[in-house]
Amino acid sequence: MTEFKEIEECLEEIKNRYDINEKVRKKLAKYDDPIQLKFLDTERKVLVLVNKDEGIEIKDNAGDDTAPVKIEFVGEYVMIDLFNKELGAVKAYSDGKIKIVEGNIRSLMKLRSLMF
Repeated sequence: MTEFKEIEECLEEIKNRYDINEKVRKKLAKYDDPIQLKFLDTERKVLVLVNKDEGIEIKDNAGDDTAPVKIEFVGEYVMIDLFNKELGAVKAYSDGKIKIVEGNIRSLMKLRSLMF
């Protein structure tokens, strides 16, 4: 199992999960809303652009305040811990380490396999 040490590795893994995993692509076959991730410790914003079943693009240090799905992390370490399976998404959410700023539950459930 790969150990993630940097946020850039996690972002690359999101792209890899989409590219490699047919099940993930099928779940997102009709999804095309931008997803904005914000890390409060560094004020870093990342855009995840899913183009239905045609591909995914990750724009680091880019934000979209009109994105219909916005997720805040108290710190970059939270995403790293999630990817290393040292922290579960539900636990992170209930502990206030992840906050869903905008987005409906149906969209978030589709994104779970991509991100967590």
